[in-house]
Amino acid sequence: MRITCLVEDRARPPLRGEHGLSLHIEGDVNILFDTGQSGLFIENAEMLGVDLGDVDLAIISHGHYDHGGGLTHFLDVNENAEVLIGRGAFRGRQAVEDGAERFIGVEEIMDPRVRFVDGDMVLHDGYTILKGFSGPYRRPDGNSTLFMESASGLVPDTFDDELVLVVDGPGGLTVVTGCSHNGILNILDTVRAHFPDRMIGMVVGGLHISGDAPYVASEIHEFNIGKIYTGHCTSEEAFKVLGGSADLGVLRTGTVIHD
Repeated sequence: MRITCLVEDRARPPLRGEHGLSLHIEGDVNILFDTGQSGLFIENAEMLGVDLGDVDLAIISHGHYDHGGGLTHFLDVNENAEVLIGRGAFRGRQAVEDGAERFIGVEEIMDPRVRFVDGDMVLHDGYTILKGFSGPYRRPDGNSTLFMESASGLVPDTFDDELVLVVDGPGGLTVVTGCSHNGILNILDTVRAHFPDRMIGMVVGGLHISGDAPYVASEIHEFNIGKIYTGHCTSEEAFKVLGGSADLGVLRTGTVIHD
């Protein structure tokens, strides 16, 4: 399996970055995991030699603009791939800071190729989507400013639409996550419950941690993860703290990971 980061907050020229995440996963199934916030992932894919027309399936990890904002651009360049997105992902999402609201959701896309996911799903032999993470660990502190629209107005976001991809390979399980809004520890706890006899060889994606990094670092060692490639919503300070408890790799636009 080969994972190529098409978009991340950081990049080296001539590649360009933006606040967001997009990963191309090449294996028995060719998957686009998230699209970033614009069509930039397409430009970077061309420079990286990734043919998005060959993608079999797209997955949107959750309904935030920096992960699904480029979806319409993907549908324009790929005529066949189905898109999987958690039910509820198109609900209105707002960030509220100092009393000011800012829309951070994804506009609803009416396309027959977009399919809503209601629960866990086996995509292919060794490829599984997990949905629903009700583990015992704390949710990220950064969720405190994130809200969703409801009949009674804005309420704290539950992130019940969040999807995580798990690929079972020779090096163990690879867990691919967008932002880990349900908490990376709860996600790993859920993965372990689903695959009790398999080790977690690698985690790739955003962890959405900053000031709560010491808490995550104090707990994550129990999962015995081989390697974590992270960036995007994982702060620089969190990266330093986690480095004492896990083998970390920096995820940036153009990063290529082999399993």
